[in-house]
Amino acid sequence: MMKPFELTFELGSNITLRDSAIHMDGLLSNVCFRHTGCTEKALSMLDDLLLFNQDYGIYHASALAFGVMAQQSIVACTRHYVGNMRHGDDLRDETLQPTWMRTPARAERYRNVYIKGGPERQRLNKFQAYYSPYLVFHGVGDIARIERLVQFYCARIGVNANSGSGTVKQMTIKEIGQDFSFIDAHGQVARNLPCSFLRAAQDGSLGASAMGGLGALASEPLPVRAPYWKTHHRFSTVDAVAVEKVRRVVI
Repeated sequence: MMKPFELTFELGSNITLRDSAIHMDGLLSNVCFRHTGCTEKALSMLDDLLLFNQDYGIYHASALAFGVMAQQSIVACTRHYVGNMRHGDDLRDETLQPTWMRTPARAERYRNVYIKGGPERQRLNKFQAYYSPYLVFHGVGDIARIERLVQFYCARIGVNANSGSGTVKQMTIKEIGQDFSFIDAHGQVARNLPCSFLRAAQDGSLGASAMGGLGALASEPLPVRAPYWKTHHRFSTVDAVAVEKVRRVVI
């Protein structure tokens, strides 16, 4: 059931990223949470979707790569939108200032909402965004189940997806002949990788090819498996090499 695959999203709008790259096991853990409604069930379900490497504590799941073509590469841009931070609890009668307004017919009571400051003020948000024709992930897993779940739940990807960022026009997933979830076809790091994995790869014990130069990469404490958010009780870091946030693969 677990086979190497390539998952491709065709983008309909630019995408906003956080400081680190989106990993497919993190994306699928979110999909599983939306499907089950429980964080623990979601992580258990993730184990049935993706192959997990027990030796190094990582899923066979790459980070996001921008799919580029000869005629179109990545376009970096700034995304702006205006947001109003206004909640229902802020609009109760006792929290709003009563004033009066006189019309030709009668005096009517109305309420002011202060928007020059505080939680109701208008905000002009500014984010660094990117656009390319496609987003690409590689992994090893249950292709049929991943396709059904992603098709249903992944309408948008990235930060501020609920405001139109990272809109997915369509997705495709196909089986491929080689696993590119750790090291891509160009011999570059395809996801956050523990230093223990890279040392084994350099020694040749993993049978990995095109590993030249990876041993010189700087390492730091990083999360290498879902969940990637710090507030989760199962969040952890190891000494690892970070994947590039903006990585390219040729379509």
